[in-house]
Amino acid sequence: MLKQYEILVHDVLEDIFDITRSEDDRLNEIIKKYFLNGGKRVRVLLLLMCAKLGNFELNRKDIIRMASIVEIIHTASLIHDDIIDNADTRRGSVTMNKQYGDEFALYLGDYLFAVVLREVAKFEDERIHIYLTETLKELCIGELIQEDGLYNVKTRRLDYLKKIKRKTAILIAFSCVAGSIVAKASAEDIRSTFSFGYYLGMSYQIIDDYLDFAGGAQNLGKEVGQDLMNGNITLPALIAKKENPELFNNFTKKTSKKEKENIINYIKNNDKVLSETLAISRKYLEKAQKSIDNIDSTVKTELTFIMNKLARRDN
Repeated sequence: MLKQYEILVHDVLEDIFDITRSEDDRLNEIIKKYFLNGGKRVRVLLLLMCAKLGNFELNRKDIIRMASIVEIIHTASLIHDDIIDNADTRRGSVTMNKQYGDEFALYLGDYLFAVVLREVAKFEDERIHIYLTETLKELCIGELIQEDGLYNVKTRRLDYLKKIKRKTAILIAFSCVAGSIVAKASAEDIRSTFSFGYYLGMSYQIIDDYLDFAGGAQNLGKEVGQDLMNGNITLPALIAKKENPELFNNFTKKTSKKEKENIINYIKNNDKVLSETLAISRKYLEKAQKSIDNIDSTVKTELTFIMNKLARRDN
């Protein structure tokens, strides 16, 4: 089903290379290489699918440009994220900060955000600007909250849900709603796509956090339990802590690697903890599905397909 989007995704990449092009050939080459090493283009695909709720062909150029903007935002946020996390790899490759240094990576991320601001200013529909400013604000708050929440054993499930809303769900929601707005879909469909993207984004991040412990972390390009190793307390850890409070009694920045590995082994071998994590993810998927009950049946089928694919993390 996704094959039909291959040409459109290629057009988005070409558009990205066009709007990010500078007078510096080296910079252009680095940007091109980085984007070509991208992931599954989930946000781009969702935007293109949701754009089918309006007049796709009449607004094709704007839809491609908005998909480029979304992919640039996502990529720039990852570059900044890797600097904060001092990450060595991303998608199986050396991170921008490790290859070129933190300062270069920081300015490159800023450059990409500047491109976003320049290009989005060309869109007249104020709803795009309202949704985008809220998205960028929430992304920044999400990073700040994550940094403050490291090794915080008092983290509540509500705190976790607020964090993943800001770090993941809000940009996926923007991808969906931006596609429908630019394609001039109905107000009802626009509301539906935002809700769908939000609930899908929540589930998407919970699945990531599940895979971090469940042996599927290789799909994410990181080691099993890496989040916990970095002090990030995700949903499986919160569920485990509720079941066995003593597990995190001495969880601080000074906790040894071996002690952390003991916690990771407890979680990854605990079917109850992992099952409960998946059950919460499924609840968000059910809400996502319900959000698109009344949209065009063809688009609904495509969104349902990609939703189920992401839930399983198929290749």
